Amino acid sequence: MADSRKTGLSVLLGRLWRWYSIRTLVLLCACLLVFLPTRPPSLQALDIQLFETAQSLTPIAAVRTSKHISPDQSPWWTGVIEGYRSGTEAIPQDLSVPYWLPLAERVAILLMAVYLLLGLSRMGLAAGFWLTFLILAGITTTELGMLALQGKWWPLGSAIQFLAVGYLLMLFWLRPHQEIQVLQTNQHDLGLKLAGQFYQQQRLDQAMEALEFCYATDEALELCYSIAIEQEKKRQYTAAINTYEAILEQTGSFRDVKERLQSLRAANSVLTQHATGLEMASTLAIPEASVKPVLGRYEIQQELGRGAMGIVYLGKDPKIARLVAIKTLNYQQFDSQELDELRERFFREAEAAGRLSHPNIVAVYDVGEEVDLAYIAMDYVQGCALDRYCRADELLPVAKVYELMAQVADALQYAHERNVIHRDIKPSNLLYNPETGQVKVSDFGIARISDDSKTRTGLMLGSPLYMSPEQLKGKAIKATADLYSLSVTFYQLLTGATPFKADTLPELSIQILNKKHKSVRELREDLPASAVRIINKGLQKEPSKRFQNAGEMAAAIREALVSDFGREVA
Repeated sequence: MADSRKTGLSVLLGRLWRWYSIRTLVLLCACLLVFLPTRPPSLQALDIQLFETAQSLTPIAAVRTSKHISPDQSPWWTGVIEGYRSGTEAIPQDLSVPYWLPLAERVAILLMAVYLLLGLSRMGLAAGFWLTFLILAGITTTELGMLALQGKWWPLGSAIQFLAVGYLLMLFWLRPHQEIQVLQTNQHDLGLKLAGQFYQQQRLDQAMEALEFCYATDEALELCYSIAIEQEKKRQYTAAINTYEAILEQTGSFRDVKERLQSLRAANSVLTQHATGLEMASTLAIPEASVKPVLGRYEIQQELGRGAMGIVYLGKDPKIARLVAIKTLNYQQFDSQELDELRERFFREAEAAGRLSHPNIVAVYDVGEEVDLAYIAMDYVQGCALDRYCRADELLPVAKVYELMAQVADALQYAHERNVIHRDIKPSNLLYNPETGQVKVSDFGIARISDDSKTRTGLMLGSPLYMSPEQLKGKAIKATADLYSLSVTFYQLLTGATPFKADTLPELSIQILNKKHKSVRELREDLPASAVRIINKGLQKEPSKRFQNAGEMAAAIREALVSDFGREVA
C-alpha cells in the first residue's frame, strides 16, 4: 500500500510539474492585476515612494493649482502621504487624476504580459534587457514628471512592478528556452538534411520520419511535396494521401495539394475495390491531377492482363520513348512461406529469357524489385495471345496455324540449344501480331535452365491441360516436354478443343497418362493428313517416340506447308 501511495504521489507531482510554467505564473499575475478593482497596499508602496521623491523636485510647488503654499508652510503632500499610508485617504482630491488612467494601466499591463510571454523569447538576452529597462525608465519618468511638473498624479506603480518582477521571472525560463530553441534549430537542420538524403535514395518512409523533427519551413514543405509525388509514382497512394494531409495541416493551402489530394482520394476508393498491391482499373484511369505510377524508370500506361503471379502492364521508358510490357509479381498476394520460391521462379524467368535473343522470343530489357513487388520489363508485342483463336468460331486459317507453329518450334529449338526449357508452352504464352504475322514466345516464368544444379525434380509446374505425362509424374524434364505442349497447342488451334478434358485434376492426369487422344480429323474433317501425323507424333506418351528436337518438328511442319498448301516459310 505504501508503495502504491508513493507511486500515486510521484504521478501527481509529475503532472503538477508538467502543468507548472513560469509563463503561466506571469499570465496569472497579469490577469489578477487587470481584474482586481483596487490595488492592495503592498502594490501601492512604489507609488508612495515616487510621491515622496517628488518632494525634492522644486517645480512641483510652481504648478500647484488648488492651494497656495508659502515657503514657511509644510509641503502640501505631507498630509496626503500620511493619509495614504494609513489608508484613510485614497487618491488626494486636490490632485488631478485622469478618469481613464485605471483602464490605461490595465491595458498597459496586458501589453506588458504579451511582451514578456511572446516578445522576449524572440529576441536575445541583451536586447530584452535594454528594451525592458527603457520601458521601466519611461513609465517611472512619466509618473514622476507628471506629478512634479503638472501636478497630475498618474499612479503606475503596479504596472512598473509587474514588468520588473515579470522580467526577472522570465529570465529563469528564457535562458533554457533559448538553449532548447538552438537545439531544435539544429535538429531541424539535421532532420531536413537527412530527409533530403533519404529522398535521393528513394527511401521515402525514412525521409518522412526525418521530417517529423523539422519546422514547416518552405524548404521542408517543398521536400514533403516532392516525397508525396514520388509516393504517387510508386503507387503508394495511402502514404501519398497522408503526406498531402500533413502538408495541409501545416499550411492550409500549398501549391496544388488540395487538387491532388481530392484526385487521390477518388482514385484510391476505386483501387481499394481490387486486391491489395499493384491492383488498378483495367485502363488505369489515373486522375488528371495525379502523376502516372512508375516501376523503376518505367511509366505505367495501362493494364494488359493478369496471371497467376501478378499483373502485366503497358509501360513506357521515358528515356528512349520505348513501350514495354511489364510483368509483376505482387508479394502481398502470397504468404511468406511460398514467396521466396515464387521470387526465385520469377527472377529465373529474367535469367532464362535474358540468355535468349531470337525474333520469335520476347526480349527482356530489365528486371527490378521494389518493396511490394518484383517486375520484368520486356518487349511489348502488338496484337494478342493465341488463346483468342482457340474457340471454334474464332479459329485461324489452317495454313496460318502451321506457319505460327513453325515459328514457335524455331524459337524452342533456339532456347533448347542454350539449355533453357520453357515448361509452360500454351496459347496464352504465345503472342501473335496479325499485322506482321509473327508470333513470339513469352513467359519463361517456370523455365528450367538445364545446367542449373539447383533445379529440383518432383515439382509440378505449368498448366495441366498442356503438360506432358512426365511432367505430371514429376520426373526430370527434357526438351521433348515442350514439344508435347506445343503439339497440344497445335491441336487446340486447329480444332478449338484440347486432346484431353476433365472436371478434376486427378481425372485429367489419368487421361493424359493412359488414354489415347481423339484424332484431329475426328473433330475437323477438312484438316490435312499431315496434321494428324505431326500431332500424333508430338503427343506420344513416351518422350523417345516424339520429335527429339524442336528443329525436327519445325522441319516437318514446313514440309507439310509446302506439300499441302504450296507455301514456304523461311
